[in-house]
Amino acid sequence: MVDGGSPATPILDWFNVFTASIFVFFTAWISHSIGLRLGFPLIISSIRCVLQLTLMGFVLDDVLHVNNIKPVMLITVTLVLLGSYETVYHRTRRTLKGLFPIIFLVLLISNGVVCYLGVTLALNESPFWRPVTFIPVMGMLLGNSMGSIAMATGVCVDSITIHAPVIETRLSYGASRYEAVKTLAVQAIRVSMLPALTQLSVMGMINIPGMMTGQILAGMRVQEAVIYQEVIMFMVSASCGFGVLLTVCACMVLLVDSHHAIRKDRIIEAHPEFIRIICRQIYFGIQWLIRSCSQTTRRHHE
Repeated sequence: MVDGGSPATPILDWFNVFTASIFVFFTAWISHSIGLRLGFPLIISSIRCVLQLTLMGFVLDDVLHVNNIKPVMLITVTLVLLGSYETVYHRTRRTLKGLFPIIFLVLLISNGVVCYLGVTLALNESPFWRPVTFIPVMGMLLGNSMGSIAMATGVCVDSITIHAPVIETRLSYGASRYEAVKTLAVQAIRVSMLPALTQLSVMGMINIPGMMTGQILAGMRVQEAVIYQEVIMFMVSASCGFGVLLTVCACMVLLVDSHHAIRKDRIIEAHPEFIRIICRQIYFGIQWLIRSCSQTTRRHHE
């Protein structure tokens, strides 16, 4: 028991992580059994999750106690850089040539501006770059906006590919590229904002958010945790909306150039070739290892 008679928060270790990972391995086994081919990506993503969170824990353990803006900004730019790479090359099936630096700027501007204003005005932090607040909030904004921006990219690429004849007809009749793609752009923005809108509408009634749960488990008063969560959710919605708007505009400019030509040649596969080769070799290596172990076990029983 802690002061006040409330039960102490249980202390977790790596055994608890291993226990929770059993659910992931069970899901991967089901996927392999019915041929979904999601088992290997699920395991790789889980391993990445553990490694990345552990590494971040070591880094933030030192950074959160510094009183200098430079490490905070360095961590922020690194998060945006990694988020841009993940958004462009891993969250979508197809992407566009030259989109990576654009997405980097979109994530940096949309999340940076919202984070600065939210931390300063809504959370009353001074200075705004106080590590214990700025870095976690920036991470939450990035994590949510990446999904919406990736969806916006995918919708734009698919819309232009499917409706290319319609756009070409509009352009041939004298419409500007803005007029030709306006309907598709509006639809892309609406579709990409649906997850954020759904998250807002179910918050508190169906969904209990992770940040609020963590603060309550850490001992914060429930009403104070609720206020924090409401502020964060409004910031998330703003960053998603701002990012989606900029992304759709950028994609449409790349897909329909200033000469009113549809540039399908700029559409490429999302995964870089060298990453695909490495993943394929790892996958084949694991399959070979499983077959070898199965043959060895069979011979042993015989």
